[in-house]
Amino acid sequence: MDRTEKEQLAASLHEIFNDAQMGLLVDYRGLNVAEMGELRRQLHESAANMRVLKNRVAKRAIQDTPFAELAEHLIDTRALIYAEDPVPPAKAVSKFLSGNDKLQFVSGMLITASGGSALDAGRLKALGSLPSREELLTQLLFVMKGTQTQFVRTLNEIPARFVRTLAAVAGEKGDA
Repeated sequence: MDRTEKEQLAASLHEIFNDAQMGLLVDYRGLNVAEMGELRRQLHESAANMRVLKNRVAKRAIQDTPFAELAEHLIDTRALIYAEDPVPPAKAVSKFLSGNDKLQFVSGMLITASGGSALDAGRLKALGSLPSREELLTQLLFVMKGTQTQFVRTLNEIPARFVRTLAAVAGEKGDA
């Protein structure tokens, strides 16, 4: 790989490090081609990408980005899993990690408006257990709809109780 190719690679990695909302470093040592392909397929389904890193180039590209804390972990065989939405890729990685002991989670970063926060294995598992965005929106809709429905039922109960009272009084007068 000549110097211009390395500069182009560093520029594209720098762009990835600046744009991604979540990044996970994994050690893929021991994975065969079929397992690596399966991992990439699962990540693609969850709108995430995986890129095998050249550590020296990645160390240059990661400088002055929100992911700069990960530079110390760029040793040995590393791959970067990155995405815009952090939950689906975290689910995919957690699922793959549970079924395959060759892939090792090293470290990760979750980028928010207030800055970046490091992800350890426990936080990755917690992030992976969150419901998807669509599921959360559905739950929110049911909560909002439930409140409105209960309010309407309460308002409807006042005239309904009045009508039942009138019917009971009419029934008593009809019996008497």
